[in-house]
Amino acid sequence: MTTSVYAENSHIGGNRQITLYGMYPTSGDLKTTGDGSLAAFDLAVSDFNTYLKSIGSDIQIVPNVLEITSETDSAVEKVIKLGDSRATAILTYLSDDQADAIKEYCISHGILLLATGVTSPIHADPHDNLIRFNPDDTLQGKVTSQFFSDKGFTRIVPIVRDDHHGGSLMNAVSQSLGEDVSIEKEIWYSPDTTDFTPVISQLDQKIGTLLKTLKPEKIAIYAVTSRELQDIMAGADTLQYMNLTKVSWIGCDSNAVLPELTGLSKPAEYAYARNFTAIDFGSDIYAKQNPTYLTLVSRTAGKNPDGFALATYDSVWIVLKTLVMGGASDSHSTETAVLPIAEQHYGLSGLYQMNKNGDRITGTYDIMTLVKDQNGIRWEVTSYAEVGKRSIGTNSITMIPVLR
Repeated sequence: MTTSVYAENSHIGGNRQITLYGMYPTSGDLKTTGDGSLAAFDLAVSDFNTYLKSIGSDIQIVPNVLEITSETDSAVEKVIKLGDSRATAILTYLSDDQADAIKEYCISHGILLLATGVTSPIHADPHDNLIRFNPDDTLQGKVTSQFFSDKGFTRIVPIVRDDHHGGSLMNAVSQSLGEDVSIEKEIWYSPDTTDFTPVISQLDQKIGTLLKTLKPEKIAIYAVTSRELQDIMAGADTLQYMNLTKVSWIGCDSNAVLPELTGLSKPAEYAYARNFTAIDFGSDIYAKQNPTYLTLVSRTAGKNPDGFALATYDSVWIVLKTLVMGGASDSHSTETAVLPIAEQHYGLSGLYQMNKNGDRITGTYDIMTLVKDQNGIRWEVTSYAEVGKRSIGTNSITMIPVLR
């Protein structure tokens, strides 16, 4: 028999097996990062098994992974299935809405979520059976606000997807804005919107009004969207909405590195012409020199893994080190054992410092822009912000350009 995530030690043919449960989205809005995170999970398990073999250990890690969609119902269905399998901990990438939908079940059934992707500060709760290996939106809000100031924007016009992530990120940005920057009333749209014409028209009118009193370089559209940004930009690419061509567009972690904005597509050309720049949860500055990073790129068909995928790789190692040391047998003891191990870890996504809520409070944020070459348009990191380094305090932000 095999262990039910840390619960039992068992032996097969002289080898002790530990089952590691995972749950990752592979379709819908979360597909891009979900695929990358699943690839990172698989690679980390393989690498850890190689490590165990190299030190002569009789332990073997056996992954048990379920794929989900980007919908909350799918997350609920699959977490119940894993609960029926006696899982006491699950590594996963989730949206805020999915985490909210399964939280009560996990608490009542003693299941610990070891997650990336969940960014809303609403989940900053020491009793929610959730450990987050990425920072919440508070840090991205600070980086974004500093970026606005550094670029000289004085008026921000937000277009926001009306969900947990959109609301929490907008709140974080609003609370962090410098005195030199003001923000217009948000233009909200429902996640199930398919016709963005009213939203685009309202956005164009707002920009037109501001252009009567402000220079274009002082205005920025802040797009807190998901994959639907490609539809918004495709719809905006007409002579009817010329005001939108005069200002810069800024994005966030849920629309950074979208493959739909690369290549030779119409949305990609529009985004490139607008100097679209997105702030994304990124990697340790030396990660791209790491052979593991290059292996992960090859496993994702040449796509550069984002910070959530890299944090997933790190989280697997953190959790497995905890298991091998015999530091956990249920969700509570797992959480107690994992946090100090995380504090000692410096991985692909950098330094890990955790707070009393079980949430990471350090991270690197990449400033992503679109560049064009003979093969079309692609994403490129132009600068990055290190947040929460122990040496400079958790409220410090260092913006560093990438030298090429």
